[in-house]
Amino acid sequence: MTVVVGSAEARVTAVVAALPEEVAPLRSLLTGVERAWVGPLLVESGRLGGRRVALSATGDGAGNARVGVAALLAASRADGLVVIGVAGALSAGLPTAALVVASRVIDAAGRSFVGDRQRVEAVARATGGLSAVVLSSDRLADSVAEKRLLRDRTEAGGGAAVVDLESATYVAAAVEAGIPWLVLRAVSDTAEEGLPDLLNRSRGEGGGVSRGQVFLRLLRQPQAFPFLIALRGRVVRCAERLANAAVAALPVFCGPEGGR
Repeated sequence: MTVVVGSAEARVTAVVAALPEEVAPLRSLLTGVERAWVGPLLVESGRLGGRRVALSATGDGAGNARVGVAALLAASRADGLVVIGVAGALSAGLPTAALVVASRVIDAAGRSFVGDRQRVEAVARATGGLSAVVLSSDRLADSVAEKRLLRDRTEAGGGAAVVDLESATYVAAAVEAGIPWLVLRAVSDTAEEGLPDLLNRSRGEGGGVSRGQVFLRLLRQPQAFPFLIALRGRVVRCAERLANAAVAALPVFCGPEGGR
Protein backbone atom coordinates (compact mmCIF):
# COMPACT_ATOMS: atom_id res chain seq x y z
CA MET A 1 0.00 0.00 0.00
CA THR A 2 1.33 3.45 -0.91
CA VAL A 3 1.37 5.96 1.92
CA VAL A 4 1.21 9.59 0.77
CA VAL A 5 3.23 11.84 3.08
CA GLY A 6 2.73 15.04 1.11
CA SER A 7 -0.36 16.73 -0.30
CA ALA A 8 -1.34 18.87 -3.23
CA GLU A 9 -1.75 21.86 -0.89
CA ALA A 10 1.61 21.59 0.90
CA ARG A 11 4.74 22.20 -1.16
CA VAL A 12 7.28 19.51 -0.33
CA THR A 13 10.97 19.21 -1.12
CA ALA A 14 12.30 15.66 -1.15
CA VAL A 15 15.76 15.21 0.37
CA VAL A 16 17.49 11.95 -0.46
CA ALA A 17 20.75 10.22 0.39
CA ALA A 18 22.06 6.71 0.03
CA LEU A 19 23.03 5.92 3.62
CA PRO A 20 21.34 6.61 6.97
CA GLU A 21 24.66 8.00 8.25
CA GLU A 22 24.55 10.68 5.56
CA VAL A 23 21.17 12.03 6.66
CA ALA A 24 21.43 11.50 10.43
CA PRO A 25 22.48 15.07 11.39
CA LEU A 26 19.86 16.56 9.06
CA ARG A 27 17.15 14.26 10.45
CA SER A 28 17.89 15.57 13.94
CA LEU A 29 17.00 19.09 12.76
CA LEU A 30 13.52 18.17 11.50
CA THR A 31 10.53 19.41 13.49
CA GLY A 32 6.99 18.06 13.48
CA VAL A 33 8.25 14.74 12.18
CA GLU A 34 5.85 12.16 10.71
CA ARG A 35 7.09 8.75 9.62
CA ALA A 36 5.66 6.39 7.03
CA TRP A 37 6.91 3.20 5.45
CA VAL A 38 6.60 2.99 1.68
CA GLY A 39 7.43 -0.64 1.09
CA PRO A 40 10.89 -1.08 2.65
CA LEU A 41 11.60 2.69 2.50
CA LEU A 42 11.22 4.88 5.58
CA VAL A 43 10.08 8.39 4.66
CA GLU A 44 10.29 11.06 7.35
CA SER A 45 8.40 14.28 6.69
CA GLY A 46 8.63 17.46 8.71
CA ARG A 47 9.81 21.03 8.62
CA LEU A 48 13.30 22.29 8.13
CA GLY A 49 13.69 26.03 8.57
CA GLY A 50 9.98 26.49 7.98
CA ARG A 51 10.00 24.47 4.76
CA ARG A 52 8.29 21.13 4.44
CA VAL A 53 10.60 18.29 3.47
CA ALA A 54 10.39 14.52 3.01
CA LEU A 55 13.64 12.78 3.90
CA SER A 56 14.81 9.26 3.11
CA ALA A 57 17.87 7.05 2.65
CA THR A 58 17.51 4.60 -0.22
CA GLY A 59 20.53 2.37 0.28
CA ASP A 60 23.71 2.77 -1.70
CA GLY A 61 24.26 1.76 -5.31
CA ALA A 62 22.34 2.68 -8.45
CA GLY A 63 19.83 -0.16 -8.17
CA ASN A 64 18.81 0.70 -4.63
CA ALA A 65 18.80 4.40 -5.49
CA ARG A 66 16.47 3.88 -8.47
CA VAL A 67 13.86 2.01 -6.47
CA GLY A 68 14.12 4.24 -3.42
CA VAL A 69 13.91 7.62 -5.12
CA ALA A 70 10.92 6.53 -7.19
CA ALA A 71 9.11 5.55 -4.00
CA LEU A 72 10.11 8.78 -2.24
CA LEU A 73 8.92 11.04 -5.05
CA ALA A 74 5.65 9.17 -5.45
CA ALA A 75 4.90 9.15 -1.73
CA SER A 76 5.86 12.76 -1.01
CA ARG A 77 4.48 14.35 -4.20
CA ALA A 78 7.59 16.50 -4.03
CA ASP A 79 8.05 19.46 -6.32
CA GLY A 80 11.85 19.46 -5.96
CA LEU A 81 14.66 17.05 -5.09
CA VAL A 82 17.80 17.74 -3.04
CA VAL A 83 20.49 15.04 -3.07
CA ILE A 84 23.05 14.87 -0.28
CA GLY A 85 25.85 12.44 0.50
CA VAL A 86 29.57 11.74 0.37
CA ALA A 87 31.73 11.39 -2.72
CA GLY A 88 35.29 10.63 -3.70
CA ALA A 89 37.41 13.46 -5.04
CA LEU A 90 38.63 13.18 -8.62
CA SER A 91 40.38 16.54 -8.65
CA ALA A 92 43.69 17.00 -6.88
CA GLY A 93 43.57 19.39 -3.97
CA LEU A 94 40.01 18.72 -2.82
CA PRO A 95 40.35 17.98 0.91
CA THR A 96 38.15 15.70 2.96
CA ALA A 97 34.83 17.28 3.98
CA ALA A 98 35.06 19.76 1.09
CA LEU A 99 31.52 20.64 -0.03
CA VAL A 100 30.61 20.65 -3.71
CA VAL A 101 27.46 21.74 -5.55
CA ALA A 102 26.85 19.88 -8.79
CA SER A 103 26.93 22.06 -11.88
CA ARG A 104 26.67 18.93 -14.02
CA VAL A 105 25.98 15.27 -13.28
CA ILE A 106 27.21 12.51 -15.59
CA ASP A 107 26.06 8.91 -15.46
CA ALA A 108 28.12 5.80 -16.13
CA ALA A 109 26.95 5.73 -19.77
CA GLY A 110 28.07 9.33 -20.37
CA ARG A 111 24.62 10.96 -20.23
CA SER A 112 24.88 14.46 -18.81
CA PHE A 113 22.44 16.50 -16.71
CA VAL A 114 23.22 20.20 -16.46
CA GLY A 115 22.21 22.12 -13.36
CA ASP A 116 20.59 25.53 -13.39
CA ARG A 117 23.62 27.83 -13.45
CA GLN A 118 22.15 30.67 -11.42
CA ARG A 119 20.80 28.30 -8.79
CA VAL A 120 24.12 26.43 -8.53
CA GLU A 121 26.05 29.67 -8.11
CA ALA A 122 23.59 30.99 -5.51
CA VAL A 123 23.69 27.75 -3.52
CA ALA A 124 27.49 27.68 -3.67
CA ARG A 125 27.57 31.19 -2.20
CA ALA A 126 25.02 30.35 0.49
CA THR A 127 26.76 27.15 1.58
CA GLY A 128 30.42 28.00 1.01
CA GLY A 129 30.56 25.12 -1.44
CA LEU A 130 32.40 24.75 -4.71
CA SER A 131 30.73 24.23 -8.08
CA ALA A 132 31.81 20.84 -9.45
CA VAL A 133 31.07 18.08 -11.92
CA VAL A 134 29.68 14.93 -10.30
CA LEU A 135 30.31 11.65 -12.07
CA SER A 136 28.26 8.63 -11.04
CA SER A 137 30.19 5.44 -11.62
CA ASP A 138 28.94 1.85 -11.71
CA ARG A 139 31.57 0.86 -9.13
CA LEU A 140 33.50 2.46 -6.30
CA ALA A 141 36.59 4.26 -7.56
CA ASP A 142 38.99 2.41 -5.28
CA SER A 143 42.38 3.33 -6.72
CA VAL A 144 44.23 6.52 -7.56
CA ALA A 145 44.68 5.33 -11.14
CA GLU A 146 40.95 4.76 -11.56
CA LYS A 147 40.20 8.20 -10.18
CA ARG A 148 42.55 9.73 -12.73
CA LEU A 149 40.82 7.90 -15.58
CA LEU A 150 37.41 9.01 -14.35
CA ARG A 151 38.65 12.58 -13.97
CA ASP A 152 39.46 12.62 -17.68
CA ARG A 153 35.87 11.59 -18.46
CA THR A 154 34.34 14.58 -16.72
CA GLU A 155 35.64 17.19 -19.17
CA ALA A 156 35.71 19.61 -16.25
CA GLY A 157 38.80 21.43 -17.49
CA GLY A 158 40.41 23.07 -14.49
CA GLY A 159 37.24 22.76 -12.43
CA ALA A 160 36.50 20.41 -9.57
CA ALA A 161 35.12 16.91 -10.03
CA VAL A 162 33.96 14.14 -7.69
CA VAL A 163 32.64 10.60 -8.10
CA ASP A 164 29.78 8.74 -6.45
CA LEU A 165 27.39 5.88 -7.19
CA GLU A 166 23.91 7.40 -7.04
CA SER A 167 23.61 11.08 -8.01
CA ALA A 168 22.85 10.45 -11.68
CA THR A 169 20.12 7.97 -10.77
CA TYR A 170 18.49 10.45 -8.40
CA VAL A 171 18.75 13.30 -10.89
CA ALA A 172 17.35 11.19 -13.73
CA ALA A 173 14.28 10.51 -11.58
CA ALA A 174 13.82 14.23 -10.91
CA VAL A 175 14.15 15.04 -14.61
CA GLU A 176 11.61 12.34 -15.48
CA ALA A 177 9.23 13.76 -12.87
CA GLY A 178 9.71 17.27 -14.28
CA ILE A 179 10.95 18.79 -11.02
CA PRO A 180 14.10 20.82 -10.24
CA TRP A 181 17.07 19.15 -8.58
CA LEU A 182 20.13 20.04 -6.54
CA VAL A 183 23.10 17.84 -5.63
CA LEU A 184 25.28 18.54 -2.58
CA ARG A 185 28.23 16.23 -1.95
CA ALA A 186 31.03 16.26 0.63
CA VAL A 187 34.41 14.63 0.00
CA SER A 188 35.08 11.46 2.00
CA ASP A 189 38.29 10.40 0.22
CA THR A 190 40.75 12.50 -1.75
CA ALA A 191 42.01 12.01 -5.30
CA GLU A 192 45.33 10.90 -3.85
CA GLU A 193 43.78 8.08 -1.79
CA GLY A 194 42.66 4.61 -2.74
CA LEU A 195 39.97 2.58 -0.99
CA PRO A 196 40.28 -1.02 0.21
CA ASP A 197 39.34 -3.25 -2.72
CA LEU A 198 37.19 -5.40 -0.44
CA LEU A 199 34.47 -2.74 -0.65
CA ASN A 200 33.78 -3.40 -4.32
CA ARG A 201 33.96 -7.14 -3.71
CA SER A 202 31.32 -6.76 -0.99
CA ARG A 203 28.65 -5.16 -3.17
CA GLY A 204 25.30 -6.87 -3.70
CA GLU A 205 22.63 -6.90 -6.40
CA GLY A 206 21.37 -3.36 -5.81
CA GLY A 207 24.91 -2.03 -5.94
CA GLY A 208 25.17 -1.45 -2.20
CA VAL A 209 28.04 -2.53 0.00
CA SER A 210 27.05 -5.38 2.34
CA ARG A 211 28.42 -4.70 5.80
CA GLY A 212 28.28 -8.39 6.60
CA GLN A 213 30.46 -9.14 3.58
CA VAL A 214 32.86 -6.37 4.58
CA PHE A 215 33.21 -7.90 8.03
CA LEU A 216 33.91 -11.36 6.62
CA ARG A 217 36.52 -10.01 4.22
CA LEU A 218 38.15 -7.98 6.98
CA LEU A 219 38.89 -11.25 8.73
CA ARG A 220 41.14 -12.08 5.78
CA GLN A 221 42.28 -8.52 5.12
CA PRO A 222 42.62 -6.92 8.59
CA GLN A 223 45.10 -4.31 7.33
CA ALA A 224 42.12 -2.47 5.80
CA PHE A 225 40.48 -1.97 9.19
CA PRO A 226 42.26 1.27 10.28
CA PHE A 227 41.38 3.04 7.03
CA LEU A 228 37.75 1.95 7.21
CA ILE A 229 37.49 3.25 10.78
CA ALA A 230 38.98 6.57 9.65
CA LEU A 231 36.60 6.64 6.69
CA ARG A 232 33.64 6.16 8.99
CA GLY A 233 34.74 9.20 11.00
CA ARG A 234 35.04 11.22 7.83
CA VAL A 235 31.51 10.27 6.79
CA VAL A 236 30.25 11.60 10.12
CA ARG A 237 32.03 14.92 9.57
CA CYS A 238 30.79 15.10 5.99
CA ALA A 239 27.22 14.44 7.11
CA GLU A 240 27.40 17.31 9.59
CA ARG A 241 28.60 19.65 6.89
CA LEU A 242 25.92 18.42 4.51
CA ALA A 243 23.21 19.06 7.11
CA ASN A 244 24.35 22.66 7.53
CA ALA A 245 24.61 23.05 3.75
CA ALA A 246 21.12 21.68 3.17
CA VAL A 247 19.65 24.12 5.68
CA ALA A 248 21.44 27.01 3.96
CA ALA A 249 20.56 25.78 0.47
CA LEU A 250 16.83 25.22 0.95
CA PRO A 251 15.80 28.92 0.94
CA VAL A 252 17.76 29.38 -2.29
CA PHE A 253 16.44 26.20 -3.89
CA CYS A 254 12.82 26.66 -2.79
CA GLY A 255 12.59 30.43 -3.15
CA PRO A 256 10.63 32.75 -0.87
CA GLU A 257 8.26 30.87 1.46
CA GLY A 258 8.91 27.60 -0.35
CA GLY A 259 7.94 28.81 -3.82
CA ARG A 260 9.88 28.09 -6.99
